Amino acid sequence: MANPRSQFSDKSCLRRLMRERLKLLSPDERHLRSVRTCEKLRRLLGGRNSIGLFAPTLAEPDLDLLWDLGLLKDHRISYPSCKEGVLSFHSVLTLSELIPGRFGIRESVPGPRPEKLDLILVPGLAFTADGSRLGRGAGFYDKFLSGVSGSTVKIGVCFEFQCLSEIPQESHDVKMDAVVCS
Repeated sequence: MANPRSQFSDKSCLRRLMRERLKLLSPDERHLRSVRTCEKLRRLLGGRNSIGLFAPTLAEPDLDLLWDLGLLKDHRISYPSCKEGVLSFHSVLTLSELIPGRFGIRESVPGPRPEKLDLILVPGLAFTADGSRLGRGAGFYDKFLSGVSGSTVKIGVCFEFQCLSEIPQESHDVKMDAVVCS
């Protein structure tokens, strides 16, 4: 069994490496890859009523394009809010309802929560094809995802170079049901 300290160290090194690679992505390349990602997501959104999204940083696929492409008009949409270290999702009707959060990431204003999320799109610094995820290290998404319904489909969203063959995992890490990258 791996020493937890060395496993944490491996994750820390991997996070630094992925952050450095993300800094090299030009705005034009990010946009092109984001459009491709949203097109891939189109088929996965069909038949889902309640969808959890994330507001992207400049180092993540731009999921705001899902609104621009009209792919969300027939769905109930929720975005996360992080208060006192706890992630919760709240319903929104438009992107304009999002406000800057504590980490500079746009988030929902606490309000109505969805009864259930049919599908949730999850950010990460890296993913594997089998659904392992490397988050930013605070555990917000892992804590939230460990409490969602087993029928909620969890989809990791990233750029192609963030898809790795292996990521160190710990017992609290929650696997994705699928990963979409481009």
